[in-house]
Amino acid sequence: MELKDFCKGIGLMEEAADKMLSLPISEEEYTRNRELYRQDYFAFCDRIKEKEDFRIWMLAYLCRFACDTYDVYMERNIEEKIFWDTFRDITYWCENCLRDYGEYGINEYGWFWRHLKLTLFRLGRLEFELLEADHDITGILEGKAYKIPKGTPIINIHIPQGDPLVKEDCEKSFQQACTWFGTERPYLCHSWLLYPKLRELLKPESNIIRFQELFTLLDTDMEGTEAEQRIFGEVLSDPAGYSEKTGLQKAAKKFLMEGKKLGNGLGIYLPGR
Repeated sequence: MELKDFCKGIGLMEEAADKMLSLPISEEEYTRNRELYRQDYFAFCDRIKEKEDFRIWMLAYLCRFACDTYDVYMERNIEEKIFWDTFRDITYWCENCLRDYGEYGINEYGWFWRHLKLTLFRLGRLEFELLEADHDITGILEGKAYKIPKGTPIINIHIPQGDPLVKEDCEKSFQQACTWFGTERPYLCHSWLLYPKLRELLKPESNIIRFQELFTLLDTDMEGTEAEQRIFGEVLSDPAGYSEKTGLQKAAKKFLMEGKKLGNGLGIYLPGR
C-alpha cells in the first residue's frame, strides 16, 4: 500500500501527512529500522527517540509499518474496514500530540505494537486485544471470590476516542467480538469509565453510566490519574486549576475539590447477561 493512500484512509490531517512525507528516510535506513522493530519494538522506539523532532519521525515509521501490515490483513482475510478502523488510532493520537505538544507526530508510541502485531482490533465502537494475563486477576463476582490466573488467555477491552460512547453501539461491538473470538475467554475492561463513583457525578441516562451497565464490576482501584487526564486533558496537583467547559468537567472538578478521588473499575463482560 502507498503511504499517501494510507494517510487518506485513516483521515490523517493533510499538514501532518505532508510533513511526514517530506522526511528524508532512505530505503536503507527504513529497512534497518524495520528489522529492529520486528526484533524489539521498544528498542526501535528508543532509537527513534534519539532524533530531533522524534514525534514526527515516529508517525512516519508507524504509518509505513502499518502499510506493511495491510498485506497481512488481506492474507488472513480480515475485513478491510477493520484495518482502517483499527489504524485510525494513529490519527487520534496525532491529534492528541498536536494538542499536547504543539506539533504533529506520535508521542504515545508504546501503544502501537498491539496494532502492528495484530493482537488488537477495532470492531465497531470498541477495541479488543488478545493477550494472556500478566498477573493473577482477582475480584468479587456475584458475591464470590473470582480469580483469573496469570497466563490465562483473555480479551482486553479498550475504548478508543473519537465517537460518542453509545451503549447500543458497544453492544454491537460485543456481538461482533463474540462471533469472531468466541466466548471462552474472559472479556475484561480496566478503565476510569467503570469507576462506580462516577454515578455521583453523572445522570443515570448518561452514556458513561449506560456503558457501565454492560459490565459486572469485579474490583476498583485508585491507581493512576487516567480519569483526570481524560476528563481535563491534563493532571494538576491542585484541582482548582482545572477547566469547566463541559458538564463532566464541572462535576468532576467539584468532586475533586471536595477532597474525593477518581479511580478505576475492573469489569467483566458476561455474554448473554
